[in-house]
Amino acid sequence: MIALYELKGKNDRRYSLFSWRTRMALRHKGLDFESLPVRLSDKAVIEFSGGKTVPVLRDKDTVVRDSWKIAEYLENRYKDAPPLFGGEIGRGVTQAFNTWVDRTVVRAMLPVIAADIHERVDPADEDYFKQSMEKVLKMTLEESRAKRDEAVLHLGKVIEPLQETFKRQAFMAGAKPAYADYILFSVFQWARVMSPHELLGPEDPLCQWRERMLDLFDGFARNVPTA
Repeated sequence: MIALYELKGKNDRRYSLFSWRTRMALRHKGLDFESLPVRLSDKAVIEFSGGKTVPVLRDKDTVVRDSWKIAEYLENRYKDAPPLFGGEIGRGVTQAFNTWVDRTVVRAMLPVIAADIHERVDPADEDYFKQSMEKVLKMTLEESRAKRDEAVLHLGKVIEPLQETFKRQAFMAGAKPAYADYILFSVFQWARVMSPHELLGPEDPLCQWRERMLDLFDGFARNVPTA
């Protein structure tokens, strides 16, 4: 059994956006896994990985940390399972997309939902999350909540090109989903699990894509605790 170490919030939520990339990649490959909860402030649990962040994947004697490295490992190790990238060209393009999502979409989403996340992390992590997140945001969580409408407008501008993409194709990867879809989906699943605010209208092509993603693998991502 593959073990996946990932963040745990209140009501047993699995809320790390990077873990969601790995979760979807494992399902794409048809691999079962055991989810092992980790508190944000408890680094000792994953010390064996050589790092301080999740996700961490243990597959027998192999330990891999970092969602992108895990995706590459799964692609190389389980070559007979459905591909995540669609070849070396697809791998290169997907890695570029991964960087863009992390530097634009994730950064735009964070101030929108940061205060909501704080309300749903493990109680033991509340102080740690607040202190670390306020350093990242360069404002208090209370200030970020007050500026939420402004942050939502900025997020809308960032994701506008994606709305246009899904007018033309069902998935980021084309006719069928692949790892590029899981990269983008992780950001919206992060918001869905940790924030009560709906950010996408039903008429949005991006919302329709998200619904298709939630239906994958017998509703694997849909049937989880949410806000």
